[in-house]
Amino acid sequence: MTGDLQTGVFYALVSGALWGIGPLLLKRGMTLSNVSTATLIEQYVSVMVLLLISAFRGELFLLDFSGRGFWAFVAAGTVGASFGKIFYYKGIDRVGASKSTSVKNSSPLLTVLLAVILLGEELTLAAAVGSILIVIGILVLSRVEVKGGERPSRISYFFYPLMAALCFGINPIFKKIGINASSLPTLGATISQSTALVVMLTAGRFLKIKPKWERIPTQSLILFSLSGVTEALGSLFTFFALVYAPAVLVTPIWRVSPLVTFVLARFTLRGVEVVTLRDGVAASFIVGGIFVLSQG
Repeated sequence: MTGDLQTGVFYALVSGALWGIGPLLLKRGMTLSNVSTATLIEQYVSVMVLLLISAFRGELFLLDFSGRGFWAFVAAGTVGASFGKIFYYKGIDRVGASKSTSVKNSSPLLTVLLAVILLGEELTLAAAVGSILIVIGILVLSRVEVKGGERPSRISYFFYPLMAALCFGINPIFKKIGINASSLPTLGATISQSTALVVMLTAGRFLKIKPKWERIPTQSLILFSLSGVTEALGSLFTFFALVYAPAVLVTPIWRVSPLVTFVLARFTLRGVEVVTLRDGVAASFIVGGIFVLSQG
Protein backbone atom coordinates (compact mmCIF):
# COMPACT_ATOMS: atom_id res chain seq x y z
CA MET A 1 0.00 0.00 0.00
CA THR A 2 1.44 3.37 -1.01
CA GLY A 3 2.02 6.28 1.34
CA ASP A 4 -0.99 8.17 0.01
CA LEU A 5 -3.29 5.19 0.53
CA GLN A 6 -1.96 4.73 4.06
CA THR A 7 -2.69 8.38 4.78
CA GLY A 8 -6.21 7.97 3.44
CA VAL A 9 -6.76 4.88 5.59
CA PHE A 10 -5.49 6.73 8.67
CA TYR A 11 -7.93 9.60 8.16
CA ALA A 12 -10.76 7.10 7.59
CA LEU A 13 -9.97 5.26 10.83
CA VAL A 14 -9.89 8.49 12.85
CA SER A 15 -13.22 9.49 11.33
CA GLY A 16 -14.73 6.13 12.24
CA ALA A 17 -13.56 6.46 15.84
CA LEU A 18 -15.06 9.94 16.16
CA TRP A 19 -18.36 8.84 14.63
CA GLY A 20 -18.46 5.91 17.06
CA ILE A 21 -18.28 8.28 20.04
CA GLY A 22 -20.87 10.80 18.81
CA PRO A 23 -23.97 8.55 19.08
CA LEU A 24 -23.17 7.76 22.71
CA LEU A 25 -23.06 11.45 23.58
CA LEU A 26 -26.38 11.98 21.81
CA LYS A 27 -28.11 9.02 23.44
CA ARG A 28 -27.01 10.11 26.90
CA GLY A 29 -28.11 13.69 26.21
CA MET A 30 -31.50 12.58 24.89
CA THR A 31 -32.41 11.06 28.25
CA LEU A 32 -33.21 14.64 29.32
CA SER A 33 -34.13 16.10 25.91
CA ASN A 34 -35.35 14.93 22.47
CA VAL A 35 -34.08 13.97 19.03
CA SER A 36 -35.04 17.28 17.34
CA THR A 37 -33.06 19.33 19.83
CA ALA A 38 -30.14 16.91 19.67
CA THR A 39 -29.97 16.97 15.88
CA LEU A 40 -30.18 20.74 15.51
CA ILE A 41 -27.70 21.64 18.25
CA GLU A 42 -25.24 19.08 17.00
CA GLN A 43 -25.54 20.45 13.47
CA TYR A 44 -25.17 24.11 14.53
CA VAL A 45 -22.00 23.30 16.46
CA SER A 46 -20.64 21.21 13.59
CA VAL A 47 -21.09 24.07 11.12
CA MET A 48 -19.50 26.62 13.45
CA VAL A 49 -16.45 24.40 14.03
CA LEU A 50 -15.96 23.79 10.31
CA LEU A 51 -16.40 27.46 9.42
CA LEU A 52 -13.61 28.34 11.83
CA ILE A 53 -11.30 25.62 10.49
CA SER A 54 -12.08 26.50 6.87
CA ALA A 55 -11.39 30.20 7.49
CA PHE A 56 -8.15 29.39 9.32
CA ARG A 57 -6.93 27.22 6.41
CA GLY A 58 -7.97 29.86 3.87
CA GLU A 59 -10.26 27.54 1.91
CA LEU A 60 -13.37 29.49 2.87
CA PHE A 61 -12.21 32.35 0.65
CA LEU A 62 -11.90 30.06 -2.38
CA LEU A 63 -15.64 29.40 -2.55
CA ASP A 64 -16.89 29.15 -6.16
CA PHE A 65 -20.67 28.91 -6.48
CA SER A 66 -20.45 28.01 -10.17
CA GLY A 67 -17.98 25.17 -9.81
CA ARG A 68 -18.79 21.47 -10.09
CA GLY A 69 -17.17 20.86 -6.72
CA PHE A 70 -19.51 23.26 -4.94
CA TRP A 71 -22.65 21.56 -6.21
CA ALA A 72 -21.26 18.09 -5.51
CA PHE A 73 -20.62 19.15 -1.91
CA VAL A 74 -24.15 20.58 -1.70
CA ALA A 75 -25.55 17.26 -2.93
CA ALA A 76 -23.43 15.39 -0.38
CA GLY A 77 -24.81 17.58 2.38
CA THR A 78 -28.39 17.17 1.22
CA VAL A 79 -28.28 13.39 0.91
CA GLY A 80 -26.00 12.34 3.73
CA ALA A 81 -25.37 15.06 6.27
CA SER A 82 -29.05 16.09 6.40
CA PHE A 83 -31.58 13.38 5.53
CA GLY A 84 -29.12 10.62 6.33
CA LYS A 85 -28.44 12.19 9.70
CA ILE A 86 -32.13 12.79 10.42
CA PHE A 87 -32.96 9.14 9.73
CA TYR A 88 -29.92 8.05 11.71
CA TYR A 89 -30.77 9.98 14.87
CA LYS A 90 -34.40 8.94 14.65
CA GLY A 91 -33.02 5.41 14.58
CA ILE A 92 -30.88 6.05 17.67
CA ASP A 93 -33.95 7.27 19.50
CA ARG A 94 -36.01 4.24 18.40
CA VAL A 95 -33.63 1.26 18.45
CA GLY A 96 -30.57 2.56 20.33
CA ALA A 97 -27.10 3.82 19.45
CA SER A 98 -25.36 0.48 18.88
CA LYS A 99 -28.10 -1.02 16.67
CA SER A 100 -28.72 2.16 14.67
CA THR A 101 -25.00 2.68 14.10
CA SER A 102 -24.49 -0.92 12.95
CA VAL A 103 -27.35 -0.88 10.43
CA LYS A 104 -26.33 2.54 9.12
CA ASN A 105 -22.88 1.17 8.47
CA SER A 106 -24.22 -1.26 5.89
CA SER A 107 -23.96 1.72 3.54
CA PRO A 108 -20.59 0.59 2.06
CA LEU A 109 -22.57 -2.02 0.10
CA LEU A 110 -24.20 0.72 -1.94
CA THR A 111 -21.10 2.91 -1.99
CA VAL A 112 -18.93 0.15 -3.45
CA LEU A 113 -21.49 -0.55 -6.16
CA LEU A 114 -21.87 3.12 -7.09
CA ALA A 115 -18.11 3.71 -6.98
CA VAL A 116 -17.65 0.94 -9.53
CA ILE A 117 -20.46 2.18 -11.79
CA LEU A 118 -20.04 5.96 -11.53
CA LEU A 119 -16.39 6.46 -10.58
CA GLY A 120 -14.87 3.56 -12.49
CA GLU A 121 -13.28 2.00 -9.42
CA GLU A 122 -12.45 -1.71 -9.35
CA LEU A 123 -14.66 -4.32 -7.65
CA THR A 124 -12.41 -6.99 -6.15
CA LEU A 125 -13.05 -10.38 -4.53
CA ALA A 126 -12.31 -8.79 -1.16
CA ALA A 127 -15.05 -6.24 -1.77
CA ALA A 128 -17.56 -8.99 -2.54
CA VAL A 129 -16.62 -11.07 0.54
CA GLY A 130 -16.69 -8.01 2.77
CA SER A 131 -20.15 -7.11 1.51
CA ILE A 132 -21.45 -10.59 2.36
CA LEU A 133 -20.08 -10.34 5.91
CA ILE A 134 -21.82 -7.00 6.35
CA VAL A 135 -25.15 -8.48 5.20
CA ILE A 136 -24.75 -11.34 7.69
CA GLY A 137 -24.16 -8.82 10.45
CA ILE A 138 -27.36 -6.98 9.58
CA LEU A 139 -29.36 -10.23 9.58
CA VAL A 140 -28.02 -11.11 13.04
CA LEU A 141 -28.79 -7.61 14.28
CA SER A 142 -32.37 -7.71 12.95
CA ARG A 143 -33.27 -10.54 15.33
CA VAL A 144 -34.18 -8.11 18.08
CA GLU A 145 -36.70 -8.10 20.90
CA VAL A 146 -38.20 -5.18 22.77
CA LYS A 147 -39.35 -4.72 26.33
CA GLY A 148 -42.44 -6.68 27.31
CA GLY A 149 -41.65 -9.54 24.94
CA GLU A 150 -43.27 -7.87 21.93
CA ARG A 151 -41.50 -8.72 18.69
CA PRO A 152 -41.77 -5.81 16.26
CA SER A 153 -41.82 -5.99 12.51
CA ARG A 154 -38.20 -6.12 11.44
CA ILE A 155 -38.73 -3.81 8.49
CA SER A 156 -40.67 -1.17 10.39
CA TYR A 157 -38.44 -1.42 13.45
CA PHE A 158 -35.30 -0.74 11.39
CA PHE A 159 -36.89 1.64 8.87
CA TYR A 160 -35.00 4.74 10.02
CA PRO A 161 -31.55 3.08 10.22
CA LEU A 162 -32.05 1.46 6.80
CA MET A 163 -33.01 4.78 5.21
CA ALA A 164 -29.93 6.30 6.83
CA ALA A 165 -27.83 3.53 5.28
CA LEU A 166 -29.25 4.37 1.84
CA CYS A 167 -28.45 8.07 2.21
CA PHE A 168 -24.98 7.49 3.62
CA GLY A 169 -24.26 5.01 0.83
CA ILE A 170 -24.83 7.66 -1.83
CA ASN A 171 -23.12 10.46 0.11
CA PRO A 172 -19.45 9.44 -0.43
CA ILE A 173 -19.92 9.39 -4.20
CA PHE A 174 -20.83 13.08 -4.20
CA LYS A 175 -17.95 13.79 -1.81
CA LYS A 176 -15.45 12.09 -4.12
CA ILE A 177 -16.81 13.91 -7.17
CA GLY A 178 -16.41 17.22 -5.32
CA ILE A 179 -12.88 16.39 -4.15
CA ASN A 180 -11.84 15.37 -7.66
CA ALA A 181 -13.17 18.69 -8.97
CA SER A 182 -11.76 21.06 -6.34
CA SER A 183 -9.29 19.34 -3.95
CA LEU A 184 -10.61 21.50 -1.07
CA PRO A 185 -11.48 19.05 1.73
CA THR A 186 -12.12 21.57 4.50
CA LEU A 187 -14.34 23.70 2.29
CA GLY A 188 -16.13 20.56 1.12
CA ALA A 189 -16.91 19.53 4.69
CA THR A 190 -18.09 23.06 5.51
CA ILE A 191 -20.40 23.28 2.49
CA SER A 192 -21.76 19.80 3.15
CA GLN A 193 -22.56 20.45 6.80
CA SER A 194 -23.94 23.95 6.10
CA THR A 195 -26.25 22.55 3.44
CA ALA A 196 -27.39 19.92 5.91
CA LEU A 197 -28.29 22.60 8.43
CA VAL A 198 -30.37 24.49 5.85
CA VAL A 199 -32.19 21.30 4.86
CA MET A 200 -32.88 20.42 8.48
CA LEU A 201 -34.39 23.85 9.12
CA THR A 202 -36.74 23.42 6.14
CA ALA A 203 -37.45 19.87 4.97
CA GLY A 204 -36.61 18.42 8.36
CA ARG A 205 -40.04 19.32 9.67
CA PHE A 206 -41.54 16.55 7.52
CA LEU A 207 -39.75 14.14 9.86
CA LYS A 208 -40.67 16.19 12.93
CA ILE A 209 -37.19 17.72 13.11
CA LYS A 210 -37.93 21.41 13.55
CA PRO A 211 -36.59 24.31 15.63
CA LYS A 212 -38.52 25.51 18.64
CA TRP A 213 -37.76 27.51 21.75
CA GLU A 214 -37.42 25.32 24.80
CA ARG A 215 -35.33 25.01 27.92
CA ILE A 216 -32.42 22.62 27.41
CA PRO A 217 -30.79 20.95 30.42
CA THR A 218 -27.16 22.00 30.76
CA GLN A 219 -25.95 18.41 30.67
CA SER A 220 -27.78 17.73 27.40
CA LEU A 221 -26.49 20.97 25.85
CA ILE A 222 -22.90 20.03 26.68
CA LEU A 223 -23.30 16.49 25.34
CA PHE A 224 -24.99 17.64 22.12
CA SER A 225 -22.27 20.25 21.59
CA LEU A 226 -19.51 17.70 22.09
CA SER A 227 -21.27 15.47 19.60
CA GLY A 228 -21.23 18.39 17.18
CA VAL A 229 -17.46 18.62 17.51
CA THR A 230 -17.03 14.89 16.83
CA GLU A 231 -19.38 15.20 13.85
CA ALA A 232 -17.45 18.14 12.41
CA LEU A 233 -14.04 16.50 12.75
CA GLY A 234 -15.34 13.11 11.62
CA SER A 235 -16.82 14.68 8.50
CA LEU A 236 -13.65 16.66 7.83
CA PHE A 237 -11.45 13.58 8.02
CA THR A 238 -13.63 11.71 5.51
CA PHE A 239 -12.94 14.45 2.98
CA PHE A 240 -9.21 14.26 3.70
CA ALA A 241 -9.38 10.47 3.31
CA LEU A 242 -10.93 10.88 -0.13
CA VAL A 243 -8.12 13.22 -1.16
CA TYR A 244 -5.60 10.41 -0.74
CA ALA A 245 -7.55 7.24 -1.53
CA PRO A 246 -10.50 5.94 -3.61
CA ALA A 247 -14.00 5.81 -2.18
CA VAL A 248 -14.19 2.03 -2.55
CA LEU A 249 -11.30 1.72 -0.05
CA VAL A 250 -11.80 4.40 2.59
CA THR A 251 -15.60 4.53 2.77
CA PRO A 252 -15.90 1.05 4.31
CA ILE A 253 -13.00 1.76 6.67
CA TRP A 254 -14.56 4.81 8.29
CA ARG A 255 -17.53 2.59 9.14
CA VAL A 256 -15.58 1.02 12.03
CA SER A 257 -17.79 3.18 14.24
CA PRO A 258 -20.20 0.35 15.27
CA LEU A 259 -17.37 -1.45 17.04
CA VAL A 260 -16.38 1.75 18.88
CA THR A 261 -20.02 2.41 19.77
CA PHE A 262 -20.63 -1.17 20.94
CA VAL A 263 -17.56 -1.30 23.19
CA LEU A 264 -18.14 2.11 24.76
CA ALA A 265 -21.92 1.61 25.12
CA ARG A 266 -21.37 -1.24 27.56
CA PHE A 267 -19.71 1.20 29.95
CA THR A 268 -21.34 4.56 29.21
CA LEU A 269 -25.01 3.70 28.55
CA ARG A 270 -25.80 1.41 31.47
CA GLY A 271 -29.40 2.04 32.48
CA VAL A 272 -30.02 3.92 29.23
CA GLU A 273 -29.63 1.25 26.57
CA VAL A 274 -29.37 -2.54 26.73
CA VAL A 275 -26.46 -3.88 24.68
CA THR A 276 -26.55 -7.66 24.23
CA LEU A 277 -24.04 -10.25 23.09
CA ARG A 278 -26.05 -10.56 19.88
CA ASP A 279 -25.39 -6.88 19.16
CA GLY A 280 -21.69 -7.54 19.63
CA VAL A 281 -21.74 -10.51 17.24
CA ALA A 282 -23.55 -8.41 14.63
CA ALA A 283 -21.12 -5.53 15.03
CA SER A 284 -18.20 -7.97 14.72
CA PHE A 285 -19.53 -9.34 11.41
CA ILE A 286 -20.01 -5.83 10.07
CA VAL A 287 -16.59 -4.63 11.16
CA GLY A 288 -15.07 -7.87 9.84
CA GLY A 289 -16.69 -7.16 6.50
CA ILE A 290 -15.31 -3.64 6.58
CA PHE A 291 -11.81 -5.00 7.24
CA VAL A 292 -12.02 -7.45 4.33
CA LEU A 293 -13.28 -4.67 2.08
CA SER A 294 -10.26 -2.60 3.02
CA GLN A 295 -7.96 -5.37 1.81
CA GLY A 296 -9.32 -5.01 -1.70
